[in-house]
Amino acid sequence: MRRELLLLRFEDRPQAVSVLGEIGIAFDVVSGDGIIRKPTGETAEFEGEVVALTCPVSGYHVQLLWRGEPPPSLSPYLVDHGASSKDTGD
Repeated sequence: MRRELLLLRFEDRPQAVSVLGEIGIAFDVVSGDGIIRKPTGETAEFEGEVVALTCPVSGYHVQLLWRGEPPPSLSPYLVDHGASSKDTGD
C-alpha cells in the first residue's frame, strides 16, 4: 500500500493534539516543534559567515507518514496535498 507524507497546518499545538487525538494519533510535543521557517530573501553576516534570514510560517505544522486515504477529518488541515504527498514505496 502506498504511503504518503502529509503536511498538516493547525492554528496551534492544542488544536493539533486534539484533532490528531480524535483519530487515535498521540505524540509528545517538544519545545520548538511545529514551526516551519521560510527564507525572507535577505541575508546577514554572523561570525564572518553570510546566512540567509528566515521567518516562521503561521500555524502549527505536523508531518505524518500515512498509508491509504487520509480520514476526511484531516482534510481542512492538509497543506497543498498534491505537493506534500510522496510515494515512499511499500
